Amino acid sequence: MAALTPFNPDDVQDDREIIPAGNYTAQIIESSLAATKSGGDMLKLTWEIIDGPLAKRRVWENLNIRNQNQQAQEIAERSLKRICGAVGYVGTLTDSEHLHFKPCEITVAIKPAEGQYGEQNIVKGYKALGGGSANQQQAAVGAAPAAGARPWGKSAA
Repeated sequence: MAALTPFNPDDVQDDREIIPAGNYTAQIIESSLAATKSGGDMLKLTWEIIDGPLAKRRVWENLNIRNQNQQAQEIAERSLKRICGAVGYVGTLTDSEHLHFKPCEITVAIKPAEGQYGEQNIVKGYKALGGGSANQQQAAVGAAPAAGARPWGKSAA
């Protein structure tokens, strides 16, 4: 027998419960590459919600970045492109860690139960905070003023 300090299970939030469908500010906190059963590669991402009442809750996403099924691979590539845009990553991605800890807005949906698997959360979309992509937002702001220039238009003399 083990003597426990008082423990009330009602005081503990189960991080495996389904998150309601909706938009959340989140960031990738972990990523890894895993082999698929068919011999391809899957990029496994762990998203963590970073604000609101569901802060610290996690959602997992798998992207079939190399797959015999061309359509599955293309879907994963489009998702990875959207993630890069949402977090402001520009250029060739060589390491998934470059996407870590860069907040964006994700759209979470609920995949219905199927066979032996219960319902689960899936990530359906990605946006830069404030809407659009982080790259589009940077372009909309324009170039920084030249050294010595004042942002309101009159040059420093």
